[in-house]
Amino acid sequence: MAERQPGLTEEIAGLRGGARLLFPVLAALATAIALVAGLAGVHGRLWSVAWWACLAGTLLGCLGLFDTVWRPQLRVTPWALIALLDVPSVLLYWLLPAVPAGPVAMILVSAVAAGRFRKQFLTAHLMIVGVAVVGAHIGGTSPLLQLMFVAAVAGVVGVARMLYLRHQEQMIQNDHLRRLMELLPVLKARGVQDVVQAAVRHIVRATGSSKGIVLLLDEQSQTLRPHYLHSEVPLSPATREAIMNATVAVGVGLSGWVAKHGQSIFTNDAMSDPRSIQVPGTPREDESILVVPLMTNGRLYGVLRVDREGKNQYELHDLQLLELMAAHVSDAISRAELEERLARRDALTGVYNRHYLNEWAQRVKDEARQVSVLLIDCRKFKQINDRWGHLTGDWVLQQCARLITSSVRSGDLVVRYGGDEFLVVLADTGRPEAEAIAARIMKRVEAWNAERGPDEPRLYLDIGVDTAPQSEWQQLLDRADERMYACKQA
Repeated sequence: MAERQPGLTEEIAGLRGGARLLFPVLAALATAIALVAGLAGVHGRLWSVAWWACLAGTLLGCLGLFDTVWRPQLRVTPWALIALLDVPSVLLYWLLPAVPAGPVAMILVSAVAAGRFRKQFLTAHLMIVGVAVVGAHIGGTSPLLQLMFVAAVAGVVGVARMLYLRHQEQMIQNDHLRRLMELLPVLKARGVQDVVQAAVRHIVRATGSSKGIVLLLDEQSQTLRPHYLHSEVPLSPATREAIMNATVAVGVGLSGWVAKHGQSIFTNDAMSDPRSIQVPGTPREDESILVVPLMTNGRLYGVLRVDREGKNQYELHDLQLLELMAAHVSDAISRAELEERLARRDALTGVYNRHYLNEWAQRVKDEARQVSVLLIDCRKFKQINDRWGHLTGDWVLQQCARLITSSVRSGDLVVRYGGDEFLVVLADTGRPEAEAIAARIMKRVEAWNAERGPDEPRLYLDIGVDTAPQSEWQQLLDRADERMYACKQA
């Protein structure tokens, strides 16, 4: 399993967080005040106070230097650091109640915990402070001094926490802006497929997710069909195939719920979410999931889903970042779809044209990936034009393109190859799966013919199937053409 990239909270808690400097600064200030008081020749009780404050400040300064410089390399946890800070302070508070070294140290630690650590560490420190106060009360410390001590801790924590939260909010905004600026050049890719693939890869890494998938909406059937999946962790071929072949009805599952309501989902325990469904063929495991709609100008294009392994892996700002990115991805899909319609799509059927096919073939000519093709001919199409007219013939071609497109996978390439010929390109697909897709097309055509009346045209297809490396593209087309004509003659 690949290691998850650190999120923004970890960055704030790391060396990049400005609040980290609060620790050594406060410790150095306490040390300086104590030294000035000592050098000024103050005697008696005040000198003892200054001496103990100097000792406490020096200890905090050393721990601050350790926390800033060495702890990231030694990987000391915040829990261990809290213990290192609190235990000496509590012991000073209990063993030497006459000097303020213990309370001063605990007040400084409170400021550090409030402006440096996450909420659970601050809570643990405040519980320790509470135990220290109770122990001091049992030991006979003055209630007035205890009240002043508690008030000082509360005030310091409040101010430090307010500064920390403001700093955190600014860091989140800056981080969102930076990641968004990194996404925008990615969205300049041409074509819906290229835009989706580039965007998913970038978003998975930007959100520190394990994997991400885009499901595009089939408006006619009201189903979501997987278009592209990117995983930072290795997936078995069976799992990947199960995910990519799973269509989701609008309103079913987390993705279907988002598509139906147009609202995002943020769940840190997907298995317990009543809206969740298990994709057949995938392992059942704890996941944290974010799902957002891809929508522009009121039109839903699909949904974008990212997940991390385990529970409670996401925070609210992760969802906000994903929604911000999804808005720009939706705009890019809308633009790419319009460009495809104008330049890469066949005006009659809406599938890709030969120009786009030539561009695609040129891009992949040097790749060794396996590819299968289906070369499809509409048999007796001239008779349809002669008997029912060219308008009916155009309608039949449109229906043929629709049946083919609805039978293949979302990422497959459907091209109008000639007047009454279509080509389907199936990337990373072997011969058995290609033949299964061809059989599915024929089955849907048979069902369509069964719905026609006695005086309506029928659709008959001849399909040639072949498989080869992409580097043998032209030979692959020639062999598919030969198989198609052999089918026609048979």
